[in-house]
Amino acid sequence: MFFDEAIIFVVGGKGGNGCASFHSDKFQRDRVPDGGNGGGGGTVYIEARQGRNTLASFRKKSRFGAGKGGSGGSNNKTGAHGEDIYIGVPPGTVIRDEDGNVLCDLAETGNKFPAAHGGRGGKGNASMSKGSRRRVGFAEKGEPGEDVRLFLELKLVADVALVGFPNAGKSSLIAGVSGARPKIAEYPFTTIEPNLGMVEGREIDYVVTDVPGLIKGAHSGKGMGTEFLRHIERASIIVYLIDMSPMSGVEPRTQLVDLEEELGLYNPSLLDRIRVVAANKMDLSPPEATLDELREECEARGLPFFAVSVVTRTGVSGLLDYLETAVEKARIRGENNGVEVVYTAGPGEDMISVDEVEGRFVVKGKRIERMVSMTDWNNDEALANLSVRLKRAGIDEVLAAAGAVRGDEVVISGHAFEFVPEEEAGVSKPET
Repeated sequence: MFFDEAIIFVVGGKGGNGCASFHSDKFQRDRVPDGGNGGGGGTVYIEARQGRNTLASFRKKSRFGAGKGGSGGSNNKTGAHGEDIYIGVPPGTVIRDEDGNVLCDLAETGNKFPAAHGGRGGKGNASMSKGSRRRVGFAEKGEPGEDVRLFLELKLVADVALVGFPNAGKSSLIAGVSGARPKIAEYPFTTIEPNLGMVEGREIDYVVTDVPGLIKGAHSGKGMGTEFLRHIERASIIVYLIDMSPMSGVEPRTQLVDLEEELGLYNPSLLDRIRVVAANKMDLSPPEATLDELREECEARGLPFFAVSVVTRTGVSGLLDYLETAVEKARIRGENNGVEVVYTAGPGEDMISVDEVEGRFVVKGKRIERMVSMTDWNNDEALANLSVRLKRAGIDEVLAAAGAVRGDEVVISGHAFEFVPEEEAGVSKPET
């Protein structure tokens, strides 16, 4: 079975906790903070690797986590950085978020995408003891890593896509012109997964894929439908393989009209690609009138026409010469039929939002949530420091604007406390 969609869950490594420690000796009157910083958490990368052709491996394992950062130590020792991990996917894998937005298109081998960043290591009390704060008695906890749900979609990377109705001879053609060895037999829907083959041309080599047999209505999901239509999207050149056998059941001209219609309804831009018609099974001596009708339809649509027999190899060399020239021209023009990714800046770290949920004010904002999650809530000095930092970040003003008043419950990053807007107020311990 061919798998070209998957859902995975990736978690960046948690940053290591900072260390709170002091050093003193007989030459020093006061204890000196010497707690080191925690190490950063590892990052999860998704990388396009040669040799992988499906997303089937994600059926067995779909959750991935990078290594945690090491904790800081006394004597200013910094914790070790968490181990990064790399998840291998086939070239041509598109990564989307839960809203369907394209995050990255790993079109070529070696492309990689940082899917989940590791958390920052917490500061030790040595690095926090600066200026007027000479002897800080607490340290930061490590920041949690990013926790992301991703949708993977594979669109095979090929220069040429062979398209046709079932039993048109696509698998036989790709087997005859490349090293691919698809299963071939005389019954419909023999091919249940796309095959990739490398064609060695006179001057260049190029990749061909045979797309499993389509039927009328494929664009709306009938038959194998959209499960395989997506694999046409990357190809620079589309070859319509038409079954000229009198026993095909569908007139050759009708086959071409229906194939063009299905591709256009699925993705109109496909009809802007180089499209070629190859009338196959000429060894079965189709009626001349039928061949003329197909040739006239090709002329009306401006499509190059080739009469071939995959079995006897008649006309195949001429088709391959044309495809090699077309592929070379497409590469020179730098045509890229992958997904165009436009990166836009997300909300800044200083952005704070407040939602009232069942009488509680839930605060969100990357910077604010990081402050809370990295605070040691069992240390009063750390809580007092958090209170000052939250007020400097403007939390009081934002909560007041949202309608919060003294005594209301505020929740940030899973921790709840009472809203006390006075400047001198501290932060209470979290609820249990």
